[in-house]
Amino acid sequence: MQTTAAQKIFWSPHPGPQTEALRRSEFEVLYGGARGGGKTECGLVVMVEPKYVFNPRYRFLVVRKNAKDLDDWLDRARWRYSPRKAEVIGREIRFPSGAVGRTGHLKDKNAFEQYIGHEYQKILIEEMTLIPSEESYEKLVSSCRSTVPGLTPQVFATTNPGNAGHIWVKNRFVAHGAMKPYRDPTTGRWRVYIPARVDDNPTLMQRDPTYVNWLRGLPPKLRAAWLEGNWDVFEGQFFDTWNEAIHVYEPFPIPREWRRFRAIDWGYSDHFCCLWFAV
Repeated sequence: MQTTAAQKIFWSPHPGPQTEALRRSEFEVLYGGARGGGKTECGLVVMVEPKYVFNPRYRFLVVRKNAKDLDDWLDRARWRYSPRKAEVIGREIRFPSGAVGRTGHLKDKNAFEQYIGHEYQKILIEEMTLIPSEESYEKLVSSCRSTVPGLTPQVFATTNPGNAGHIWVKNRFVAHGAMKPYRDPTTGRWRVYIPARVDDNPTLMQRDPTYVNWLRGLPPKLRAAWLEGNWDVFEGQFFDTWNEAIHVYEPFPIPREWRRFRAIDWGYSDHFCCLWFAV
């Protein structure tokens, strides 16, 4: 990132997904998939775009399910933001311009209440699949807005497949396709999923070449999720042979002569379910 031609570039993205993620203008950007793709570095830098961080009214929020888990992120921020003369004070980052970054959590369903009435032009969510419900996510991002001229609001999230929020994150972002902007029919806002893998991060591959071998040595489900960024296989799923390319079809007119029936689970202890079959 660079402010003027005379100033030193203190970080440069790798070609490919990292560069692509930083150039996106959609309201919601999900970056990640496999482990080792440079997610944390990308999230650190997207929060301090020059036109934002030099504005004294700029405010950003960094969130993880548990605030304590952001200690490592704050350590990285202290080092990464040093060229910007930033100070990490407690759980805040203060810049000479007057811009401020804050950190927070979503450890329970009422945690969003601490952000009601706040305005953050950018929100970074680390490891989004740790957030168990889409409702908690939507309540949080209601605070991502801007009344500051020239500062467009944006939510930037990073994650790997798995964890409690796997299904809603997959449905909200991944299901619409990689690198394919999707316009929410209700809000009219755009979102996009940018996948990355360990081989998209040459810095890690060069400095820790054995890391990819460790990923290859993981149990099959974890290997598929963390090495390949596969959202169709994850720890805890019941059907471990699921493959979307085989088991999902584009809609087509069902011939009238096919036998049809329904099966119902009343859901006394969990969700109600009605399945429609055609054979």
